[in-house]
Amino acid sequence: MTDNLLSDRPMVSHPGSEVLLEAYNLINGSRQASYGHPSDDYQRVVDIFRAITGHKLQPREGVLFMVAVKLARIGTNLEVGLFHEDSVIDAAGYLGCYSMVHNRPVKEGDR
Repeated sequence: MTDNLLSDRPMVSHPGSEVLLEAYNLINGSRQASYGHPSDDYQRVVDIFRAITGHKLQPREGVLFMVAVKLARIGTNLEVGLFHEDSVIDAAGYLGCYSMVHNRPVKEGDR
């Protein structure tokens, strides 16, 4: 990611955009402190998934599965006229995790 691409423009906060900051704080703060880097965390997740189902996934696919879960829940709520902010924050967080997995340098010997 480059430095602030909008640095020549004034910063304006719009209602609803705070979910991105909350997701950022979660994946770089308490969740990372609890579970480690998403690459390591989702490697454990997909290893367990493979043991249960026999299907091999990459960590990025495990994260995308969680994005799908959150989008399905958002869709279910939308169908009944509800908005569940926590699911939106989680979806944004999982997309952030996906980017973190994608951008983590792979070391020799990693899976």
